[in-house]
Amino acid sequence: MFSSSVFCTALCLGASVYASDFASRSTPGVGEEFGLYAYGDAIGGLSLFYGNGKALIGDPANSTASNTSSVYFERSSTDSTWIANPNGTTNANASWSDQMLYIPSSSSSNDEMGFASTNASNRTTTGFIFYGQWMMVKSDSGEISSSFYIRENSEGEGIYSLLWNASDDASAIPVSLRTAKPSDS
Repeated sequence: MFSSSVFCTALCLGASVYASDFASRSTPGVGEEFGLYAYGDAIGGLSLFYGNGKALIGDPANSTASNTSSVYFERSSTDSTWIANPNGTTNANASWSDQMLYIPSSSSSNDEMGFASTNASNRTTTGFIFYGQWMMVKSDSGEISSSFYIRENSEGEGIYSLLWNASDDASAIPVSLRTAKPSDS
């Protein structure tokens, strides 16, 4: 007959063998590479990718943009800037690197997010934070928000522009951005 300590030991050993099969639910660390995926109404984990300097959502293989690449991000150790680079496993011929993700600033007339090598007055490249695996933006005043939207564009079938604070746009679909890959990937 099994004692309770033998049963507990066997259960714990079995759990530790399978624990590696589960995705980490922690925040990516500084310098750790991660991708971002959009989730929303009928949007089940489409990847964020680079398309001619814009942040696009969907499958880069379906994009008609002349310069597309899957991306990975790294968090800066000095501020809340996220640096994007081409994912070499999916596009070894990308012509860009070390681009900062940005949201349009409040003074911008555009709501599209993108990538840039330098900051400018019409874009914000800092304030990106995580709540677990969920992406958020923290303003200079300390307000935390997740005002991400997507809108279909002309860059290919199933390709969306990633937008910031586009709540007034009737064609914009609200999404959440996460580091969690979709279950079918």
